[in-house]
Amino acid sequence: MKLRHYETIFLLHPDLSNEDRQEAIDKFSQIITNDEGQMVNIDQWPLRKLAYEVQHQRQGYYVVMNYGAPGSAIEELTRNFRLDERVMKFMTTKLHDEFDYEEAMKKFVKKEAEQASTSAEPSESEMEEKGE
Repeated sequence: MKLRHYETIFLLHPDLSNEDRQEAIDKFSQIITNDEGQMVNIDQWPLRKLAYEVQHQRQGYYVVMNYGAPGSAIEELTRNFRLDERVMKFMTTKLHDEFDYEEAMKKFVKKEAEQASTSAEPSESEMEEKGE
């Protein structure tokens, strides 16, 4: 079975408890893994103010999933997003036609390390402001 590399972003209702949010995330990630897909990363964002109202809500919880899956898993995931009242909005993007789990994990770990190092180190302009 051929896996493709996808990223899905979905917006959960702001009134959900931590347990309800985690249950929804687990449900959607299981749809992928039950169809022989492989999860690379699930990034849960804290409650965010939205740029515009979505289903009469001004806030929501974003979740970003990075994974490899066959097309049938995407169809089932989309069907479940539409049926689940906890999901206010969603979008799935195909990143690549080929999915290599090891390569995807290397890219993810490298990206995480770069973000950690840039947030830990002061920028040149910050250093100049301090006179260093």
